[in-house]
Amino acid sequence: MPLNNVRRPDLVATYNHTPAPKGLYSSSSSSQGMLSQSMPMAAMFMKNKFLAWFAVLTTWHVFLTSQPDPSNPTDSPFMKIGMAVLAVGMNYLGLFFPGTQPPPLGVVPKATSDSSATTTA
Repeated sequence: MPLNNVRRPDLVATYNHTPAPKGLYSSSSSSQGMLSQSMPMAAMFMKNKFLAWFAVLTTWHVFLTSQPDPSNPTDSPFMKIGMAVLAVGMNYLGLFFPGTQPPPLGVVPKATSDSSATTTA
């Protein structure tokens, strides 16, 4: 029998799990919470649809993976989900309420060119 046979009971090493120490950066929920709280505002300010959908997905992920904190019951995840959905709604608001677009640069509207021609004559 060869020496490196892994089925031999005297060569088995048992696994003893030791949990990681609790510290400031031990859980990713604090960083994900900050990300899911600030992304909807960034998406609304920049009118960026990609950031808005990213905010919805990260907020939903944090909602599903986080454990409720009994010491801070006012930190509701529904408020963060609502802000993310509001950011998506703000970005698609132009489809339902289109505004007036200014003319492209270099194009002079006809009404202003006629009025300037009559004032010079």
